[in-house]
Formats: sequence, structure tokens, C-alpha cells
Amino acid sequence: MATLYAANKTIERSITPSTILSPGTFGGNVRCFIDTYTGLGTESASDVIQFGPELPVGAKILWGVINCVSMGGTPDLGDADDVDRYVDEAADNTATPFTDVLTGLGYEIDGDDDQQLQLTLDAAVTAAGTITVIVFYTVE
Repeated sequence: MATLYAANKTIERSITPSTILSPGTFGGNVRCFIDTYTGLGTESASDVIQFGPELPVGAKILWGVINCVSMGGTPDLGDADDVDRYVDEAADNTATPFTDVLTGLGYEIDGDDDQQLQLTLDAAVTAAGTITVIVFYTVE
């Protein structure tokens, strides 16, 4: 029987200053934020709603979901650098909450306009409702 090693385990077994793993890749701390926006039904197309804290450089996105209830439209979740990095056109999930799992998993925050998650409305909101975003990420 052979013992085989994954990529980061191989680096960890023979670590040197030039091969130190980035924060959160190996032995990082998992953090989570949950944030909710309650809309008034008067928001306009292209409005931006910021969610959660600014994420630290080096953080990696592990998992997350978005739930839009009775807001209408199909908003995008991303950041100032890429408006749909995590969700492109979230569905109105009134009947089945939290079905839009984030894409872009494993993305590492590089500090280039990507630290603040934001939702961009693609159409005017026609009804009062709520948007909830839950994100798990890792940091050193």
C-alpha cells in the first residue's frame, strides 16, 4: 500500500520560505458572515447593496448562498471588480429558499476592488422583500 500526497500536503511536508502556503490554504480559520437587506420596493436598476465586512486580502471563499424573497428581478452578487463573480442572476427564491449557491468558490481575495461583496440590481425592484447572503471564508 502506497501513501500518496495531495498538492498542499506535499508542500507542507517540505516547506521552505519560498513555498509557504498562502493564508487560509492550510490550517486557516473559517469565518462566516450572515447579512440581510430588507428592501422597500423602491430600489432602482443598477443600485448596489453591500453585504458583510470587507474581506481581508488572502481570504478564500469556501461556500455561500443567497436568498432573494419577493424582490423581483435577478440580481448579481459579486464585487466592484466583477459584479457577478459569485452569483449571476439570482432567482427569486420565495418557495425554495437558499437554492442559489455561490460560484467562484476557492476565489482568493487579492485586494483589487474585490474585498467588499455587493449585490447589483439588474432591474427596478417592484415589491418589498428581503435578500440574505451567507458566506463562509477562510483566513489565517
